[in-house]
Amino acid sequence: MLEDRAFGYLHRAFAAIFILYVLVPLGITAVMAFSDDNVIRFPIRGFSGRWFAQFFNDAQWINAAWNSLHIAVLTAFMSMILALPASYALANGKKARPVLQTLLILPLFVPGVVLGISVAMALGSVSLFGYDLFGSKFLVACAHTLWALPLAITVLVPTFETLDKSLMEAAGDLGAPPLKAFFNVIMPVAMTGIVSAGLFAFITSLNEFIMALFLTTRETQTLPVMLWLSLRSSATPQIAVASFVLAASVFTAVGLAYVWYGLSRRGKK
Repeated sequence: MLEDRAFGYLHRAFAAIFILYVLVPLGITAVMAFSDDNVIRFPIRGFSGRWFAQFFNDAQWINAAWNSLHIAVLTAFMSMILALPASYALANGKKARPVLQTLLILPLFVPGVVLGISVAMALGSVSLFGYDLFGSKFLVACAHTLWALPLAITVLVPTFETLDKSLMEAAGDLGAPPLKAFFNVIMPVAMTGIVSAGLFAFITSLNEFIMALFLTTRETQTLPVMLWLSLRSSATPQIAVASFVLAASVFTAVGLAYVWYGLSRRGKK
């Protein structure tokens, strides 16, 4: 009984810390997005939606937002294409698994500035079918995959480990080739973990700033890069609007994932 009570206190303390250090700053940013001032100031002196109007009428901000979305979707796609076979092999293989898994998650421990400079130096002068890679969304997505792929693998490996190993054997006994059995039997059962891994990859790319700073041009710069450049030149509430839009995009993606998860569980019942 005493342990349950102590656990309850710790749970409430963690919730309070989460609210103080995460939700309160986000709430202040959201309030400043509706400020009527010409500079960032809190508390605000009046409410207005003019900065939202300026943001959505500014082609450069909208282009940066679309660039972030395109790169995040491409990163999630590339990460899942690589993470699915790698995670399934790690979950079902024993030989050299610790070494391989360490190598796959190693980019998470490399600073973003190092990865950004390395990718720029290695591939910045490369052209693909007459198309320069430097400054392209594809190159930024490749760099973001270095971080998104390990996160996707850390989600997918436990997912595949918990699956019943007899599923593939049963599919094989019924005449299904291994690849067809994976797509028709394993993936539907593991769909919750797959969606979660893809969401991690998407959000990682959407919020990434350092590598994008080194790899984008004016035409392909992402919303976090645009935020940084605008903060250095003019600290207006329009920056708070951009921050609000970026945070809202992340929460919307997470919310849609929870809705999908709830509907899928209801369908199974």
